[in-house]
Amino acid sequence: MTRSMQASLTAIGRQLHDEYLPTLAKPLPSDLKDLVARLVALEINKRGSSKRAIAVLPSATAHPESKA
Repeated sequence: MTRSMQASLTAIGRQLHDEYLPTLAKPLPSDLKDLVARLVALEINKRGSSKRAIAVLPSATAHPESKA
């Protein structure tokens, strides 16, 4: 990958981050939060995860963290 291509991709990534960060900072509507919780619970059940992972689920959906 050329330096100019890498610079362009970096600039695009920064712009997307700047534009979407305020959207991600808003709390999820309750309907969407419930849907996410159900999908995560289904995935946990499908994988046979431990009780500890299930206990962490409510706090994970209540306080989503952005990933860099």
